[in-house]
Formats: sequence, C-alpha cells, structure tokens
Amino acid sequence: MGLLSALAGLPFAPLKGLIALAEHVQKQSDQEEAQELADLQAELLELQFLEDQRGLEEEFAEKEAHLLEKIGALAGAEKAGGQG
Repeated sequence: MGLLSALAGLPFAPLKGLIALAEHVQKQSDQEEAQELADLQAELLELQFLEDQRGLEEEFAEKEAHLLEKIGALAGAEKAGGQG
C-alpha cells in the first residue's frame, strides 16, 4: 500500500512544493511587517519620551502624525491580508 500511495501522490508533488513555498513567503512577509510595526511603535515611544524631556510640541506633533500614519497603513495592510 505504501508504494501505491506514493505513486498516486506523485503528480501532486509540484503543487505541494509550490504551496509550501507560498506559505514560507507569506510567513516571512508577516514577520517583516510585524518587525516594522514594532520598530515604528518603538520610535513613537522614543519620540514621546523626547517630547516630554524637551517640550518640542510642534515637531513632536508632526513626527507623531507621520508615525501614526505609517502604523495605520501597516495595520490596514495586515487586516486586508488576513481577510483573504
């Protein structure tokens, strides 16, 4: 039975390999997005700390808006990717 099962599954081997490759690429992409999001959040926390120390409210507001926009875009991309 083992030989017969192996022969029956042989035509699907390339498809299984392609699926495994696609899953690996998706996992890598998800990890990179998560790392980028973590980096942006860390940068935002650092910016908030510096604003507290220096009182540079206008510069802080501009940088904060920029970082929050990036975080929102990443979060939106994650939601869109998770639905498909």
